Amino acid sequence: MGGGRILTSLLIVMAGCHGEPESTATSAASAASPTTTAVPAQVPAAVAAPVTPTAPPQPVTPPDMVEIRGGLFLMGSRISEGSPEERPMHEVAVATFLFDRTEVTAAAYQACVKAGACSPMQGPSSLCNGPESGRKDHPANCIDFTQAEAFCSFAGKRLPSEREWEYAARGGSELRRFSWGEEVPDGERACYNHIGTCPVGSFPSGAFGLRDMSGNVWEWTSSFFGAYPDERASGTHRVYRGGSFSRRFPKWLRNALRNRYLPHEWSASLGVRCARTVSPVQCPQDTEARPASDPKLPPACERTRGVPACEPAMEWDGERCVLSVPGGVTAAAHVTPRATGDGQRAPDAQGQGAGAEAGEVAQTSAKTDAVVRTRTPAHDGDCKKNYPGRPAAFRFTGKTFHGRNPAIRAGNCVRRDMGEQWTSACCPGTP
Repeated sequence: MGGGRILTSLLIVMAGCHGEPESTATSAASAASPTTTAVPAQVPAAVAAPVTPTAPPQPVTPPDMVEIRGGLFLMGSRISEGSPEERPMHEVAVATFLFDRTEVTAAAYQACVKAGACSPMQGPSSLCNGPESGRKDHPANCIDFTQAEAFCSFAGKRLPSEREWEYAARGGSELRRFSWGEEVPDGERACYNHIGTCPVGSFPSGAFGLRDMSGNVWEWTSSFFGAYPDERASGTHRVYRGGSFSRRFPKWLRNALRNRYLPHEWSASLGVRCARTVSPVQCPQDTEARPASDPKLPPACERTRGVPACEPAMEWDGERCVLSVPGGVTAAAHVTPRATGDGQRAPDAQGQGAGAEAGEVAQTSAKTDAVVRTRTPAHDGDCKKNYPGRPAAFRFTGKTFHGRNPAIRAGNCVRRDMGEQWTSACCPGTP
């Protein structure tokens, strides 16, 4: 009997040396017979130690991306500015997301091609930055929507929405006119009015530390084109933003400017920049997240408290922003700015504002089946300076932008500028 008690005590001591919880060790000792040596379970000491809860690790922003803190901002243009498709100005909530610091380079896109995840750039064009061009540090261009989407998926990212793109370009609630601020574009601020693309990141950073948001190449978004303020869930055209190297007038680099293509269309002036959703979703104050139905799309943030903001001279009436009228009476905002060629606002003193240039006449009629060619001698000087051999300026109206191109080519003319319902061109002849 004495030997049994000694053996039991020895087993308890052995179990304690290995960190076994007391209740488990006592149970093991009771189960051992006086004539059998029990071997205690090998349990790490860490199991017995109290566990201190820790916060989940915060996502690390990759060095090639920038964290764009979410917030509320007024998207679009005021009632007296921009083009009709940029209005009405409306409040939008954007969740925090990650955004590529620069446009995707030709080298990065070619790596996707080599991996079999992307198809080769479109072409041929001497302005396309394919592998034979030697411009691997220039932006990937000559890619359609599907190719842009495929690259972002290959990189573990997605295309930004139109809302995310404008929020990032405008510095959120700063509402910058261009990525760098209010100063008009020039060769020191952007790849603009240039013979081709520039190496990515060649110019100073703009809002949020992003590079080339204004100029170099336009950038695809995931959004379908549609009338504001709603964001369409389907459609025929996809929106692209940002302006490009090929534009000669400041209006084309404005952050609020919208443009669109059919998914299969492409251009040497169109490229891509990718985004990534931050998880868990971080929506701005007074809003709540609505999960995206498609992982290729960002989550939506919807206002649940407070009153939506409106542009100056407007106020929220419970359903929409309306014009404020002295005496407390309000009226719906159906204000159309003075028409100046492309329906945009009047030009600035230099004739190169956010709208059509000086000399363009109002053209608000619906598209017709015929293309009409009209002389615009006010632009002859610009044609002489920039298009030698084509000193006579004309305005082509009717049909669509693409529908006017055959008539322009037939006249041996070149495009100098364009609007929704017109194309300005320089042609041979005597001014």
